[in-house]
Amino acid sequence: FLLALAELFVATRENGSVTVTLKRYNYEGVKQERQKKRAKTASNEEAMQLIVDRLSLNDTEYATLVRANTEKRKLSTLVAPSSLDVFLARYHGLLMVNAESIKKKDRLKKKKAAVKLLAAKKARSKKSTVKA
Repeated sequence: FLLALAELFVATRENGSVTVTLKRYNYEGVKQERQKKRAKTASNEEAMQLIVDRLSLNDTEYATLVRANTEKRKLSTLVAPSSLDVFLARYHGLLMVNAESIKKKDRLKKKKAAVKLLAAKKARSKKSTVKA
């Protein structure tokens, strides 16, 4: 996955962008849907018990779903909880190598323009008070 992601970064260096998302992957998505259906058809006590069971906290470790998208290509992978630290370290290294292609935001330019405008207004107001 990381090799393919590196290729995406290289391919979009001049034009385009890569969007990477990380989220917890829940293996029990289908199981939860079944519980919802049972809760609708079961008695009130059974429905309440199903809801309490679903909301109870447990020490389950979840895999991480990693997705990368460009305009033309999509990648995804599941990372096991035991190898998440290694994956994130390698991903961090990959981002640092490709950080030069990240475009700077225009906020800095806008801020500088606003400071210049404010300074010009102050200069005008000082001139008008001196003339009066």
